[in-house]
Amino acid sequence: MDSSLVISQLTEFYNSNQFAKIYTLLAPEFRQYFSEKSVISFYKNEIKRALGEIISWEQIDTNQGIIEYLVNFKDGELSLKTGITPDNLINYLEWAPFHKEEVILNPRDPLTILSDNPGQTELHHFIAQLAIEYLKDPDSRGLSIAVINGTRTETFFYGETQGGNLSLSDSRSLYEIGSISKTFTAVMLSHAVNEGKIKLKDDIRKYLPGEYPDLHFENTPIKIIDLCNHTSGLPGLPEDFEDYPGYDEDNPYRNYTREMIFTYLRNFETDELPGLRAEYSNLGFALLGIILENVYQLPLETLIRKIITAPLKMQDTTYDVPEKKKILLTMGYNQEESKDAGYWDMGAFKSAGGLKSNINDMILYLRANMQDYNQDFSLSHQETDLQPGFGRGLAWIVQFLNEDVVIWHNGGTAGFRSFCSFVKEKQTGIIVLSNSGKDVDELAMEILLHIIKDK
Repeated sequence: MDSSLVISQLTEFYNSNQFAKIYTLLAPEFRQYFSEKSVISFYKNEIKRALGEIISWEQIDTNQGIIEYLVNFKDGELSLKTGITPDNLINYLEWAPFHKEEVILNPRDPLTILSDNPGQTELHHFIAQLAIEYLKDPDSRGLSIAVINGTRTETFFYGETQGGNLSLSDSRSLYEIGSISKTFTAVMLSHAVNEGKIKLKDDIRKYLPGEYPDLHFENTPIKIIDLCNHTSGLPGLPEDFEDYPGYDEDNPYRNYTREMIFTYLRNFETDELPGLRAEYSNLGFALLGIILENVYQLPLETLIRKIITAPLKMQDTTYDVPEKKKILLTMGYNQEESKDAGYWDMGAFKSAGGLKSNINDMILYLRANMQDYNQDFSLSHQETDLQPGFGRGLAWIVQFLNEDVVIWHNGGTAGFRSFCSFVKEKQTGIIVLSNSGKDVDELAMEILLHIIKDK
């Protein structure tokens, strides 16, 4: 057994874009859990697109036959845990974030961080501690936080709407909310189901124009519910997503059209049974949006206003910000490149991640979900899939934390991060919006757990 040889081969295949050859490194008993297509998609779309080439690797631990490596990429690092058979094949493989103490060069002086936190309660001080720790990094910009605890709602604003402008966000400041948009798509889909216009077990081809002869496996079609659960067998993004003329690295979704999605699907061949293996797919949720538009013969902008934002009196949540409201937009910051990030035009993928919103509107949305505002909202929370460690509703993640059922979703674009979560039984929830590329998941969950621990 020579683990270093195997990792060297994996690195060579990865850096030369020979992703199919990585599949040949897997032991036969390990391959049964992954298709070749899913392995290619994972390394191409999930790792290389985000982190670039592998620069170096080093062994850092061995435990009961599992060897852990620190793998350094051009734009980041990951932990790789692997098991190797006597004939030098991989029988265990786990990529994960590499956790190490964050070292911040030239941290901000906490006294210079703008905030409206009144500092009057223990919760106020707890939130301040976490927010200041997040914003000590000079590459972070600002935070907008809302906490709902029963009938009480509190908001907290930190940092700047744009680097160096010394302007604190407020309840109307707009952020890209990324994949939290999927939960809005789920509510719209629930509405269509409740109206009898769609069934969750329908073949998706029923709602798409033209013929798609290979969108099935052994006569089992991809169903609507498979798109919601990310178990369709479709990749996260089309394989040609970065390869077509007009691709813009700074605005990657802008020029990939509905017609290009249809062309891709006509040539797509699934090689696994839909409904089993989960692979997070923006393509799947883009299809859901297209299907809803086809069913209602209305654009998503009209549907979301009719079904969600108008009834809830959400005045500023939209895919395209009107010119008169663009002054409310915060500027996102891309920490990987240490520069201001432009806004993403999600185009045909807007149902997967195209919404802009603010704390005012997200409080209304969060309360509607916590209180099951109507059957559309309650259906979107019903668990439809179970994966190791969590369940999934129609987009929402459903997870046990201690004895509480926490329902949540996060989001991210080039320069923004978001997190929305709630515990129905305790009528408690949190929203965190950031105009920085640094994750807010841990910060948000710590605040939520702090609130519910004594309830």
